[in-house]
Amino acid sequence: MSQLENYKLSRWVHRFHSTIQFILVVTLFLGLNILSLTHFKRYDITEDRRYALSPETISYIQELDEKVRIIVTESADLNDPELRTRYLDIKNLVKEYEYIAKIHGAGPIEPEYINVYQQRRLAQELVDEFGVSQPNLIIFASEGKHRAIELDELYESEGLEKTAFRGEQVFTSALLDVTSPKGNTIYFLEGHGERDIQSVDPIAGLSQLAQQLEQRNFELRTLNLTGADARVPDDADLLVLAGPRQPLLAREVTILKDYLNDKAGRLIVMIDPAVNNNLGDLFYQWGVLAEDMLVLDRGPDYNMNGGDLLLRRFDPDHPITKSFAANSLSVLVGLSRPVRMDIGAPVDDRLYVNPIVGGSGTSWGERFYRDETQIGYQENVDLPGPVSVVVVSERSISSDLGIDIPGGRLVVFGTSELITNNRLKVLGNFTLFLNTLNWALNRNNLLAISPKPIEKLHITLSQEEMNKLQLAILLIMPGCSILFGTFVYWLRRN
Repeated sequence: MSQLENYKLSRWVHRFHSTIQFILVVTLFLGLNILSLTHFKRYDITEDRRYALSPETISYIQELDEKVRIIVTESADLNDPELRTRYLDIKNLVKEYEYIAKIHGAGPIEPEYINVYQQRRLAQELVDEFGVSQPNLIIFASEGKHRAIELDELYESEGLEKTAFRGEQVFTSALLDVTSPKGNTIYFLEGHGERDIQSVDPIAGLSQLAQQLEQRNFELRTLNLTGADARVPDDADLLVLAGPRQPLLAREVTILKDYLNDKAGRLIVMIDPAVNNNLGDLFYQWGVLAEDMLVLDRGPDYNMNGGDLLLRRFDPDHPITKSFAANSLSVLVGLSRPVRMDIGAPVDDRLYVNPIVGGSGTSWGERFYRDETQIGYQENVDLPGPVSVVVVSERSISSDLGIDIPGGRLVVFGTSELITNNRLKVLGNFTLFLNTLNWALNRNNLLAISPKPIEKLHITLSQEEMNKLQLAILLIMPGCSILFGTFVYWLRRN
């Protein structure tokens, strides 16, 4: 064989080897991508595991049958560092929901990100389908139902500082709202001057509360028990008596008693000072005492301008207030009366009464609040602090098998101003009321999803330490790079 033929053969062999290597590399690349698509795992390496989902959420996602869309409407200006941080939290959390649905073969969760200013066609589709067009919303949609979430709902705040990320709790609540076949029915009692769920009055109305609850798939109705044939409807999952201005009739009180005792009903009562409500006998049966006093607090950290009170004492063990105590949150209320356990009520081993929200150690219940000249704590006359403002009471029922099963649940607030339009979104007011609804309705699964505290790292340096840090950044680190480069150059030369 001639030298030319040997050269041609070697070239063909080289080309063959190159082709085989190229095919192997492409095959390896494709194989790795296929494996990564079918067998992948996400890890949350954040210090507080902010995006790791709880077992409750994972179990809900596993049971999904239908597709769920998560639509994030983005703003045109993402130069704000605070807004960028929020979107980062949202995207990481959405990826976790999408990932859990994918690996468990559940109904798909499909995220969409729409810039409402730049993607006008998609923005118009949002208006046509959901009636929303503003940015900074997260919309959960499935099978004709949807719920819109504002960015502020994802965080718990103390003043201007965010203290906890409650994204999972809000997302899972929205997921259940749009995938559950039927929402709970809540009846708001009327006929005694109660606060109106349709009123937009900022001081007295509850229209914002109604809007928030309807977005969460609650069905709201009104109920008047003053009629001769009035009764609690069979589809009532919960009754709310919000700020009556006149006393209930004796027959109405009897209807409420029967509802709690015979039907294991759920009732939230919100009463204000200086109003005779005629509920003393019902409260007595449930171990609750709500005297006509006014809660006052001279502590500078608990008394606001205008007479509003900051309530910061919460039961750290009760499902309603556990997250408040863990994250040092507060609620803002107006005029309030003390609500406490009635130690004179009949002993009942099946009844559990627990004060869960109250004022500080400097608070007291003022008995003669109508006379300004007598305002001030008087021993053996006024109620000493700390004064409780919210009490929960529940009664278990013994079955034929000797097993205690849940019975009626009663929650009494010493104020109805907690949920008015001008206070609903202040501090933790709405969260407290929503937690109360979930507990009363046995939706404790949502209460078990705790907010994730937001830890901030603060580094304090003296001027000398700051000078040393600047020296290290400007001289030492570049100097090390120069020395390393010089050493590599010397090695190559030798």
